[in-house]
Amino acid sequence: MSKPFTASDRDQLRAALRRVAPLSDDDCAQLDGSARVIELSRGESFLRAGDVATMCGTLLSGVLREHYPLDDGREVTRGFAGPGDGVGSLSDLLVGAPSRSSIVAETDARVAIMPWATLRELSRTVPAWTRFLAQITEQLYLRKAEREYELLALDAGERYRRFRVRYSALEDQIPLRAVALYIGITPEHLSRLRRRG
Repeated sequence: MSKPFTASDRDQLRAALRRVAPLSDDDCAQLDGSARVIELSRGESFLRAGDVATMCGTLLSGVLREHYPLDDGREVTRGFAGPGDGVGSLSDLLVGAPSRSSIVAETDARVAIMPWATLRELSRTVPAWTRFLAQITEQLYLRKAEREYELLALDAGERYRRFRVRYSALEDQIPLRAVALYIGITPEHLSRLRRRG
């Protein structure tokens, strides 16, 4: 459900954007006309696999999970977003084809969103937004490389330890099934890891 974009939302969005790259008030104001807030209930989708991704944004409150739904009905969790994190599947936004990933609310959530086309156009014409998009791309690449290393080179115990470090502020809000999907193990195996401490 779409909500009015309040001054508090604007300030929260600007603070999150400035953690990525230095943006002036004038730079940030260029988004004000296209930004709005949506509220998602737990279990509601921000993006569904098969839909064309057109929106990106910043999570204002709650927890979102990005995952790949597989043909056999299983899911593979790509990652989680908490307050202040960017929201959207960059690869799906860049390609413009039906999305391969889904993004779902694990808790009730509020997201400041804007059209990807607006951000893309700003990055082509405004140097500060060019730097912003370059920083986002670099951060996502490094996160992807780290995730690939974890899945290919580490055992489940070490992947769980890293999950707990990376998502320590969100861990209590993420269902155990979603944690297990992220680590790449069954919920039963995760229960054994948790008991070991």
